[in-house]
Amino acid sequence: MSDLDGKRAEITARIAKEFGLGDPASLPGEDLARIEAATEAVLEADAVPPASPDLRRLIAEYRALQELRADEDNARLAEKGEVFAPENDA
Repeated sequence: MSDLDGKRAEITARIAKEFGLGDPASLPGEDLARIEAATEAVLEADAVPPASPDLRRLIAEYRALQELRADEDNARLAEKGEVFAPENDA
């Protein structure tokens, strides 16, 4: 499991706790689907919704890991000579 996947799992567990549910791994299918949908919605939002300080911290850490991964991917592409301007992506 990557750092990014681990951080996402922490966020999912925190959201499950805020919903009053237990460990996401032990949830029935419909509860797990609800928690996963809530996690995805929180992570895709441009602004962090009002939530616990702990959840805001986890989301900030997740986004920082995403940026780090993108930077690492860009560095690997540059080493291979595959550098291009993002504005040329269509």
